[in-house]
Amino acid sequence: MNREVKKFHAFAFVIAVITFAIIISIFPLRIWNDIRTEVGGGTENGCTQGIDSTHDAIQDFVAQYDRIDSISVHVNELTKGRYMHITFWDVDNWRVMYEETIDLAAKELPGYVDIPLGLDLEVGGNYRIIFTVWHATYVLGTESVEGSTNPAIGAFYYQDTMVEESHLLAKYNYKVPMAKTMSLTLMIMVFMIGCALTGVTRTLCKEARNQYITIGRVCQYVLNPIVILIYAVLAVMVFPLKTFDDRAADICFYELGLILAFITAIYVINHKRKDSIVTVLKSCDLASDKKGFLGNMPLFDKVMSCIQMVFIALSLVYAAQYMNDLYDIYHSISERQMVLCLLLVTVCFQSKKELISLQNIVLTIIGAASGFYYYHQNKLPVSEKEYDLHNLILKLTIAIVVVAAILLADYIRYLFRLVTKKAVRSSASITIYGIFVIVFFACLIILRNTRWWGVVLALVFAVMYIRMNSADRSAHWNTIATGGLILNIIYTIGYCLLFRYFTGFVMGRYSMQFHTVTVTAEYLTIMQVMAAALLLAKVASGSKISGLKDFIAYVFKEMILFGVISAYMIFTLSRTGYLAAIVTIIVLILMVALREGRDAGKTLLRGVLVCIVSVVIAFPMTFTLQRIIPVMVGHPYFYEVEDAAPSARGGRDFDDYKYMSVERFYSLFRQKILGVSATEYNFVDDPYNYDENGNYLYDEDGNPVTGEVIGYHMGTDADMCADSYIDKMSGDDGAGRLIASGTDGMYVAEAAIVVGSENSDVQDDSSFEEGDEAFDDSEEGEENAEAVDDYSNGRIDIWKVYIKELNLTGHDEMGAVAEDGELLAHAHNVYIQVAYDHGIIAGILFGFLIVAGIAFSGVYYFRNKGSFAAAVPFAVITGFAIAGLTEWNFQLCNPMTVALMLLLPVIMFKRRKKDI
Repeated sequence: MNREVKKFHAFAFVIAVITFAIIISIFPLRIWNDIRTEVGGGTENGCTQGIDSTHDAIQDFVAQYDRIDSISVHVNELTKGRYMHITFWDVDNWRVMYEETIDLAAKELPGYVDIPLGLDLEVGGNYRIIFTVWHATYVLGTESVEGSTNPAIGAFYYQDTMVEESHLLAKYNYKVPMAKTMSLTLMIMVFMIGCALTGVTRTLCKEARNQYITIGRVCQYVLNPIVILIYAVLAVMVFPLKTFDDRAADICFYELGLILAFITAIYVINHKRKDSIVTVLKSCDLASDKKGFLGNMPLFDKVMSCIQMVFIALSLVYAAQYMNDLYDIYHSISERQMVLCLLLVTVCFQSKKELISLQNIVLTIIGAASGFYYYHQNKLPVSEKEYDLHNLILKLTIAIVVVAAILLADYIRYLFRLVTKKAVRSSASITIYGIFVIVFFACLIILRNTRWWGVVLALVFAVMYIRMNSADRSAHWNTIATGGLILNIIYTIGYCLLFRYFTGFVMGRYSMQFHTVTVTAEYLTIMQVMAAALLLAKVASGSKISGLKDFIAYVFKEMILFGVISAYMIFTLSRTGYLAAIVTIIVLILMVALREGRDAGKTLLRGVLVCIVSVVIAFPMTFTLQRIIPVMVGHPYFYEVEDAAPSARGGRDFDDYKYMSVERFYSLFRQKILGVSATEYNFVDDPYNYDENGNYLYDEDGNPVTGEVIGYHMGTDADMCADSYIDKMSGDDGAGRLIASGTDGMYVAEAAIVVGSENSDVQDDSSFEEGDEAFDDSEEGEENAEAVDDYSNGRIDIWKVYIKELNLTGHDEMGAVAEDGELLAHAHNVYIQVAYDHGIIAGILFGFLIVAGIAFSGVYYFRNKGSFAAAVPFAVITGFAIAGLTEWNFQLCNPMTVALMLLLPVIMFKRRKKDI
């Protein structure tokens, strides 16, 4: 950052990058959009009868483009009450995509009322918008079918009866990319402006006295204004515009989060990197600081190491995809994608000479040609069911075979060169621990008991370990594997900030890129302890730095990484994740402090304080950004079995109360982590329907009422409800108010109310928060009402069943059957599960590998003081071990297993020289 370059070259490069980014955003990315409005084309011919509690209106249409921004419907009159309720249906898949409550009293009527949607559609798909009421009565305009010019507008219904002569009088506003002519014009204009700015820059730089500038100063000139502008815009949107929420607590918290994010960004850009820090580091004899990233590797080896990091990150992406897949065919795809990435990691161990050798070139050409021929001979025709998925599996299988052939030929060549003494034997020798790993792999293969994933795991990683042992770069494997983990978590956080909403109902616990909180907690355990190991290593190595500013400048990157990952772990509200991460981090702090000898006390105190400060700063920052950025992007991704309140699924309504809020998160934290009753959540989408005590002001049709009203309005969709709740509105404190609107019983958790009232008939909504966990019977499942404080969630009983069925050879079926005939999907304990699947001997061996792995990795840490990543293997194995006490986390495509297998080679081989 302190390297000097010519001012003109620096600013010309910046202008070129910005110009290029804007041009590709126009095309081919096509980020900028236009609104294209489609109408039925008929003439206005009147209006409907009143839409009330017993009469609805339905309009079908066919999607003409892939994203609908809004629908503007003509409302002729608001007869009674205030609110119109709409439900948007995907007819082909028969599911609710979105719900919204519109305050008609705030609109100018008669006229068009805009219904914000922001939904991604399937072109040619059939969709339906249903108009109901929310304690109101209103009238909609219609247009004639005769003369209609748009065949995409389908049937119109009033109270389930088709109206033959009319359509709804409405405008369908689609968001489409800009026209090609406009795009080309803007691209030319941007290019010309860039050229003009470059010319002006050349003139200004010629007149400047000092024609050189540091790269750091250039970054400051460019990035500071961008950060200030982004912060100012977001801060104003939070308040006074109240774009995301109108509650004081949330506004204050979001402003706090934004100011912390702003300060962090400004510090990252502008902080000074002082020479005193470099002097201290050199005195610590840290090889990585004296030699730079990946030590003194040749450029080719560094490039290949970076490529390996990318493939490691991708393998974890596909492992996460596997965990989310619901059908075997998708599992087959994800599994092959992950295996292919791991094999490519192994290929990248080849040297420059080996990689571009005649042997590899010939095998690649023959393999590609043979694979092409085999694919076209065996691919399924278009007429077959799921032909595209089966053909993708075939492609991936062929690719795996070709890569495996290259690796096999490479290893045969290596053995031949060893025999002929043309190759030097590896400097690494296998340890006792490595031998036990090999024996365990053999057990997975021999005692597979119908499970082929164990065979694949053993073969893929065995091939990797063998090739790694003969590679010059294997001494840096710990750094490479850690870099791959970091790349993956950065990608995951970026993906979540763009596409994963932070909702408070129905599932209030954040699951990141998974559809179950359990797997999220397992994944984050690995990432959090990895980040803690890096942070604590930095804290320890910087013990000689006395100045606070210098110390912060030294550790801030690791602080940000650890703090943000910790914030996401807190969002999961997973006791298993909390336990595994906290215990591992405490052990890490003690171990790091112990290695520092006389500075142990200072390191211990600094380590604890830095971890706490990191979380305290990062939590409000991460909470705020995760809450507001995805809704601004407006392209949420929801998994098939993932449940969220329909009103929190669109891309236009930023301030819906179904998104996560400070009060809602506090309530969930009390309930799930502290075991205390959840707090009230008295915030409704239709506030003008209630008085200050929570009593209804209007009946179901919008007629004013007086006195106490009992009941929960179900609207015209009552026939779809699986459940309903009735609450007596009583008490001056409004304890019985409905907390949210919603008509579909699937989302009845929205209307779950009082949790502190002794006489309440309304069920606490805690059980509904676990909706996505019902598929794997995980820790997040429904708690026994008679044992609320039993944190085992029935695991002890499950363990007893599994232990009773243990034998020496294992079982073909994974699940054990309880005495009452219930099939227990898995043991909720990885050690018992391995013993049940592969036999007691394999289970004992697996337990030994984990326990011994903790010990060996601890020794590795103490022997490799020159590596910041030296504690990562210990952290990951320990985190895996603790999480495995209550979860099944050993499977080919489980992210915890992938991370574990990637880091085992660090302690499987012993080298003559110190690892880096």
